Amino acid sequence: MPTAVWATLLPMFLTSPELHAQFEFWFYRVGTYLLTNVLDDPAWLALMFC
Repeated sequence: MPTAVWATLLPMFLTSPELHAQFEFWFYRVGTYLLTNVLDDPAWLALMFC
């Protein structure tokens, strides 16, 4: 994304509680998915500890 787009979206994101709450929800949802389905996978655990 061009820098000008971020410059206009960031202040709107910081001042909008609805956008902030939605971002936080998806952040935790993706994090939970990664923890339960990727890091808990026995093949990944074997690769990390070998």
